[in-house]
Amino acid sequence: MSFDVHEYSGNPFLVFGPRPRRELRVRAYIVRQHRSGRRLADILEDPCLRRLGGQSVVWRTLMNPATLIALRAHTDDELTQLAAEGARVSGG
Repeated sequence: MSFDVHEYSGNPFLVFGPRPRRELRVRAYIVRQHRSGRRLADILEDPCLRRLGGQSVVWRTLMNPATLIALRAHTDDELTQLAAEGARVSGG
């Protein structure tokens, strides 16, 4: 089977999947909003995410280990800070 360039008028790079830049923008938005204090459920309903990539890109980005690590790091930092504040308040 031969491939004739003249028969194909679309983007030849679509066979490689979505552009990584789009996923990077989605990840940056999710992490930035989460660090600003928004709940993840609220972030996922944000119309901005639909404009950035659509539901499939958002879920693929959310399940990406790099995104989960970034969200977990923020959550761990937040829990450590809350524990320190709780110890200070209780006098421990």
